Amino acid sequence: MKKTLKLITTATLLLLIVTAFSPQSGYKLTGKIKGIDTGLIYLSHNVGDKEIKDSTVITNGSFAFSGTVPEVKIYVLKIKGGKQQKNFFLENKEISITGDKDSLFNAKVIGSPETDTYFGFYNGPWKVITAKAGQIYRRLDSANQKGKVTLSPAQRKPFDDEFKALDILNQNAIKAYVEAHASSVAVAAIVEDRFINYPYPEQAAAMYALFSPAVKASFYGRAISESLALTNKTAPGKLAPDFVMNDVDGKPLKLSALRGKYVLIDFWASWCGPCRKENPNVVAAYKKYNDKGFEILGVSLDSKKEAWLKAINDDHLTWKHVSDLKGWANTAAALYGVKSVPASFLLDKDGKVVAKDLRGEELNNALANLFKD
Repeated sequence: MKKTLKLITTATLLLLIVTAFSPQSGYKLTGKIKGIDTGLIYLSHNVGDKEIKDSTVITNGSFAFSGTVPEVKIYVLKIKGGKQQKNFFLENKEISITGDKDSLFNAKVIGSPETDTYFGFYNGPWKVITAKAGQIYRRLDSANQKGKVTLSPAQRKPFDDEFKALDILNQNAIKAYVEAHASSVAVAAIVEDRFINYPYPEQAAAMYALFSPAVKASFYGRAISESLALTNKTAPGKLAPDFVMNDVDGKPLKLSALRGKYVLIDFWASWCGPCRKENPNVVAAYKKYNDKGFEILGVSLDSKKEAWLKAINDDHLTWKHVSDLKGWANTAAALYGVKSVPASFLLDKDGKVVAKDLRGEELNNALANLFKD
């Protein structure tokens, strides 16, 4: 009798263990949307540049999707013809979403721990950061009359100091959140948002080191790792990747053809406000050092040639320019891991990277050191 009981107990225990560690066979996503009785609703995500979309019919305001996801990722829920969408993490769990068609972005998600973690950051620590940033920007707008008045270095310094302090607060807030949720895929998505897409590669690398092995292996963990590897290819001292792209006349221009000069590869676009504001400083640097062996290669992320050429003319950018007119899909930008513009890489005469993202006085000081007598 005791032997039989032991066998049953052991079998039951094994069943419990298998059940506990077996993954959910798939997901079941159900939802209720106020303000709409019937219609079509889409569930989508991106694989590279391609959107993968599924759809189902809304009946009496309710809908349901089911299936299996190979890994946890951000998916998008959107009603056909609607302007709102809801981003959330789709996991192989039972998940419910309730909301209003006119404020779908604010819909409530139940059953997705990763979604809770992700929005826990943006509805918590990040709100504190953005609130403080808003206060600084409002005072800065008042001081410079919304850009109409140029502040002196002394007038600008208090604001710069506040932004530096805010940047440290931001980094500390993200680090604390990552440490508290190191086993959550959501924190990898947050780090990609805040430190890869802007970018801050040193901070991204520090946060990546805190991730659990499973998070490092996740979709967002891999993306961070790949981005950091790409960034390392253009680290100071590395030979800048060579590329060929057409100039304003449609003729191919090779980066390595500029060897023998100090070269600033300047990634920009006509639609980029910060780029256009920085252009006068770059123009001044070019006029001062071009005769001494300084060259600039402007790489535009424009998609329309007319806008690109007009900006070159309007801003008096008299150096060499290239573009494949593919916008953010620019092949040189992808090669250099450019996630935002303006972005720049200063190369020495042998084509090796000297520094990255030099602007304002930083660019002027770097060039002064290179061309000092």
